[in-house]
Amino acid sequence: MAPQRSFSMTAASLVFLLALGAAPSHAARTLASGAAAPATTNSSSTSNATTASEYLAPHNQARLAVGVPPLRWSADLASAAAAKVTVQRQQAAGCGFADMGGSPYGTNQGWASYRARPAEVVASWVAQGKFYSHGNNTCAAGRQCGTYTQVVWRRMQEVGCAQATCAAGATLTLCLYNPHGNVQGQSPY
Repeated sequence: MAPQRSFSMTAASLVFLLALGAAPSHAARTLASGAAAPATTNSSSTSNATTASEYLAPHNQARLAVGVPPLRWSADLASAAAAKVTVQRQQAAGCGFADMGGSPYGTNQGWASYRARPAEVVASWVAQGKFYSHGNNTCAAGRQCGTYTQVVWRRMQEVGCAQATCAAGATLTLCLYNPHGNVQGQSPY
C-alpha cells in the first residue's frame, strides 16, 4: 500500500517561488519541491473534460472571492498547453519550464517532484494571494504573487491547462489564459 500523502501546503513541504527570469509581465512561473514520490516511468499529458473541471473549479473559486467573473474552459488553449508540456517532457532536460516569452497568452507554470493533482497546483498559485495587497497593488517584500494575480485577472475570459507526468513521477503543469493578465502597472481586479 502506498503511503498516504497530505495535500496541505505545509504537510507536503511545498515551496513555491516565482521565477521571473525572461518571462514577460503577463507570464508567471512557480517551482514546487516536495517529498519525492515513488519513481515512475509513466509519461502522459492530460487535458480531458474530467481534468478540466479540476483546473477550472479552483480558478473560479479564487475569482469569486474577489468579485471577478468566472473563466470558461477553452479546449483550444488546453490543446496548446498539452502540446507545449509534451515538448517539454520530451526534451533532454525533461520537464523544465517552457519559455513562454513569445506567447500571446498569459501563463502559469508549476512543477512538482511528485504526481500533483491539477486542483493542488492551482491552489498553490492561489495561495500566493496572502502576499498580495490590492490596496497598493503590490506583493509583500521578498514574496511573489504573480501566479495569484494571473488567476484572478479581471480581463481574462478563458483558460486551458495540461500536465505532463515525467520521469521519476515529476509533474509539469501549464495553464494558458486569454486574454493575458499580469499587465505591469495595472491592478488585477
